[in-house]
Amino acid sequence: MIHRFLYYSQLRIGTANEFQQIVKEDANALRKEWASLGLSNVSVFSCDLYVCVYTEVLGSSSAPVWDWPMSFDRYLEKWPTEPNVCDSSSDRLYRLAIPMIDVFHDGLPEDTDSWHGSRSVEDRVGSIARLKPDMVSSYIYYHYQKQEEFPESFNQSYLIGSFGRFLFSYHELPSRVSATKRQGLLTTKNSPINWHEVMYPHFEPWEEAPEGQHLWRKMERIM
Repeated sequence: MIHRFLYYSQLRIGTANEFQQIVKEDANALRKEWASLGLSNVSVFSCDLYVCVYTEVLGSSSAPVWDWPMSFDRYLEKWPTEPNVCDSSSDRLYRLAIPMIDVFHDGLPEDTDSWHGSRSVEDRVGSIARLKPDMVSSYIYYHYQKQEEFPESFNQSYLIGSFGRFLFSYHELPSRVSATKRQGLLTTKNSPINWHEVMYPHFEPWEEAPEGQHLWRKMERIM
């Protein structure tokens, strides 16, 4: 079974351009390292100081023991962690990437053939948003409800992760749903019909954002 994971990192002020450049230059080496850890279909997105990563792992349902190489600490903020958690060969007491909590997935992959099949991916889209601190639990409640009442209702690849009040969404285009949809865990149909109207108060809008991106800002895919 394929499991999908999201990670969040934060850039040090003034390092965005250099970080993007080094990721692109080291792309082959990074892909080899990721492959050795069982990671596949890795995408890296950035916007301002925010960096988010999407990856797939075959088999394990636990987030892989992955982090950016230690040399990336010149670009990324450090997050305290337990010894040897992020790298069994290192004694560093920090992480550069934090696993995000899955708060919504439209689809759940079962195997490589049924998930990827012969479909082509024309674009991989990542976006970031901020919730109002007192609306985080409400947002998670509504999304779990919708996820289990209406599974695979619009795009099976759509996934939202959270770290604190930050949200990162990932999806692939063109949209696709399975011919045979999974059975959700809820038999109720209580998700609000006026979904976007109910969701709007949950967000803290971005002060400066392109037209149409005041809630969800589209990130640049750098890898």
